[in-house]
Amino acid sequence: MKRFTLSALLILLGIIVFDSCKKKGCTDPIGSNYDKNANYDDGTCDYVYGCLDFVSINYDSTSRIDDGSCMSFANWKMWPLVSSTTGIDTVRLGPAHLGNDSISTRTVYIFNDAVTENGFYPEGTMIIKHVSRGDSIYDQFPAMVKQEKGFNKLSNDWEWFLLRSDGSIALDTAGKQLRGANLYDGYCINCHVNATTDFVFSK
Repeated sequence: MKRFTLSALLILLGIIVFDSCKKKGCTDPIGSNYDKNANYDDGTCDYVYGCLDFVSINYDSTSRIDDGSCMSFANWKMWPLVSSTTGIDTVRLGPAHLGNDSISTRTVYIFNDAVTENGFYPEGTMIIKHVSRGDSIYDQFPAMVKQEKGFNKLSNDWEWFLLRSDGSIALDTAGKQLRGANLYDGYCINCHVNATTDFVFSK
């Protein structure tokens, strides 16, 4: 009986010692609170969801799990063409978008051919304009995206971009992305506020 009791005590002591040696925490490397020293997962892992596509306009470097929210201009050439004009720009945007002459062509594409709802474009609307004179030196790719409600009251929640031909965001001389509701010190807002349909001239 004493031998049995002693054995049971030793086993219990071993369990206690083993349990006390466990370092509890998040053992999943993609968890935002991952603990490399933990050897026992206690179910406390936190995960940051977001866009993991680095060429997307809403890429989130802090995210670890893609939530399918990526918004990208990468395939803009495959989007519905909603407007194409050649010659002098008669809607006040020529000087802003270069190539305001008789040979300039302006083509506008809208992702999923978005349409207005009660006079306003829905959140997530993406529009890109390709301004060309037949010479890539003069090509320009201004774009706009309707962000979530409350993004910017003055721009009616639109954010403007200057893109490269591959749909990635162009950079200024300081390496900063050319984007924002107040891009070019409000020049975009001041022009587009004159559009008849929710800051959009082409549709």
